[in-house]
Amino acid sequence: MKAPEIPTGNTDLIAVVRQRDRRFLLKWLITTAILTAFAVAFFKPAANFYGVPIAILLALGFVVLPFILCGGIEWISDRGFTGTVEDLDFSVRLETHDTMGVVTTKGISKKRIKHASAVQVNYCRITVLTDEGKSKTCTVRLPGDSGSFPLHKGDRIVKYRGLPFPVVLGCKTPLCAVCGHPDDDGKGECRHCGGSLIVLPRD
Repeated sequence: MKAPEIPTGNTDLIAVVRQRDRRFLLKWLITTAILTAFAVAFFKPAANFYGVPIAILLALGFVVLPFILCGGIEWISDRGFTGTVEDLDFSVRLETHDTMGVVTTKGISKKRIKHASAVQVNYCRITVLTDEGKSKTCTVRLPGDSGSFPLHKGDRIVKYRGLPFPVVLGCKTPLCAVCGHPDDDGKGECRHCGGSLIVLPRD
């Protein structure tokens, strides 16, 4: 079955995914170019020291490693699907954030200092049985507490490639596929991130 595609009317969301793909490819190409330059420079010394076969493997590593470091595995595995929610596993993590502040020293000079603060963040691991009969999981960072997340076991959802949050089929209060906030004003766009909402009828 063909993976679901973002509706053509949601042009801003299509642009978000394309921009994400361009950023990944650009980052990968730049990193690969830098490491390839190192591989070329050190190929001859490595061949003399380790032998040509080992030197070739090391050079290939310089080409493959950037793809992995830049998130290539996640980029390839991110595919859209349609299915039914089987389980929701909520968890809380502590994340450290750096904030800049200004303090006055002895009432004369001002100095910028960095503060590190730990913040509790809610996550949800969603397990879905796809229409193809496969089990898929995706983990999302919730915009609020777990009690306000409008997704339940048995809901029919569509997860689009490149968008973090799934869309609930036939939901009267659509969930923003970009930031995860529910639509509570009915204006067709998310009041938090401004992204257009995808509204799908119950299949």
